[in-house]
Amino acid sequence: MFEKRDFGTCILGDRSSRRLRGPIFVHEPLETVEFSNSTGAVISCSAQGYPEPSIRWERRDGNPVSTIPGIRQIRPDNSLVFFPISTDQYRQDVHAAVYRCIATNRVGSIRSRDVVIKTGMFNF
Repeated sequence: MFEKRDFGTCILGDRSSRRLRGPIFVHEPLETVEFSNSTGAVISCSAQGYPEPSIRWERRDGNPVSTIPGIRQIRPDNSLVFFPISTDQYRQDVHAAVYRCIATNRVGSIRSRDVVIKTGMFNF
């Protein structure tokens, strides 16, 4: 869609009104998330910007986080899910770790605070 200006210049309409914006968090995860092995947990992270930022999770050491079937999952809404587990499924590197959420678009990237995960093990 074009709009004609008095001085003879054409500019794009709706699309040009959107300015590039770096990501900002809409929901940043808490600093500490504690849960029991019988309940699991869902940790949300969302951001906005233009263009729409992509979200990824990483460990404190910078290594990317991926889904481990039945243990940990990254949902399509970018939430990090820890499933309820039995005591023999407990993994120190997953259930007592530090994570962070990264939001990126072509303007830049932002990193959430470190999220310390603490999983209590209870035998039922």
